[in-house]
Amino acid sequence: MNIKGYDYRRLFLLALLAGLTGCASLSEDQCVTGDWYGIGYSDGLQGRTEASLANHQEACAEYTITLNVDAYLQGREEGIALYCQPDNGYRLGRNGSQYNYVCPQHLAPRFLETYQQGRKVYLQEKQVQALEDEVELKTKEATAFAARIDHTEKRLVSEGSSSVERQKLLFKLRELEREQRFTKRELNELEHRLIREKAHLFDLE
Repeated sequence: MNIKGYDYRRLFLLALLAGLTGCASLSEDQCVTGDWYGIGYSDGLQGRTEASLANHQEACAEYTITLNVDAYLQGREEGIALYCQPDNGYRLGRNGSQYNYVCPQHLAPRFLETYQQGRKVYLQEKQVQALEDEVELKTKEATAFAARIDHTEKRLVSEGSSSVERQKLLFKLRELEREQRFTKRELNELEHRLIREKAHLFDLE
């Protein structure tokens, strides 16, 4: 890293410290201990942006403690180097975690490639889960229609019903049967979609 680039970055961060506000990010003990390298390393390892530094400064300003920007940046740079490894990129994408585009230029392409691979698996799993929920709901609907049809049929053949009542029950029965057939077709389509989506998920994994 050249000196000019480093100075520009340091000035940018100091400007953030002066202009940004946010919730306290450090305790009094952390500010007093002043392990700025360790705090920077932890932030980098978790993929936090450089704007986190402003929150740390705000927290410690309450105790009139100034952080060591150089030590923080050194720690963060080393933490980021581990965060931006390809295996971690896949894990983050697979878990649905957000990426804040913090990786340096020489690590970003491979990290993004594996992150996006993991993200595809995550999104496909969500799709499969949504279809499973739809299948479960539609199955319950089909079961409910079957129960209503059975109940209506029993009433239709029961003694004591007038011809008018039987006519109404017969009309209701035919309506229920049509709705049941429609629901079964929907269920069948959903089940086939679910099979295809599960197969696609298997290919991604």
